[in-house]
Amino acid sequence: MKEEYLKTIKEYLSYYKEEKTRQEEVEKFIRNTEESQIIDWNNFDGHIVASAFIYNEKNKKFLVLYHKDLEMYLYPGGHIDKEDKNILEAAKRETREETGLTKFKEVLIGNKIIPIDIDTHRIPYNKRLNLKAHTHFDFRYLFILTEEEKIKQDTKEMGDYKWIDIKELEENNNYGKVVNKLKNILE
Repeated sequence: MKEEYLKTIKEYLSYYKEEKTRQEEVEKFIRNTEESQIIDWNNFDGHIVASAFIYNEKNKKFLVLYHKDLEMYLYPGGHIDKEDKNILEAAKRETREETGLTKFKEVLIGNKIIPIDIDTHRIPYNKRLNLKAHTHFDFRYLFILTEEEKIKQDTKEMGDYKWIDIKELEENNNYGKVVNKLKNILE
């Protein structure tokens, strides 16, 4: 899997060349971490996670879920399981588990299915799970909802959900540079 992660970053950087410096930390983490530790929840140096922005073409809005532990609205995503074939499949599984949605398609970046963004961020101490603060290397995809479906949330981690437009997404500091990427791709 280590080589697959590095290949995904290489493909990502072939499209987002200006992010070479931004992605050095995740590349260094992958190269210097034992294979078994790259996705391990208990690796408090960090681990790779997979997520997705879900865009509803019909209402032109994004799905966000209220994460109980982090006390904020986020896009669906989470930890990669050993059974996941690759990062993309982990993002799909997490989306299905957290939302119940199944009728979505991946968005091509250029002519490939690659993340729309790779973000590095700190996760604070989790009281419920007693997990120390750590770093997430988040491979974020864009999925388009192709048919209306009812949301069926995982209520252990998630509390509420809502559909928000790009302007509201833009006003949230957690989304940073990804909003411009979303705008460019969806135009």
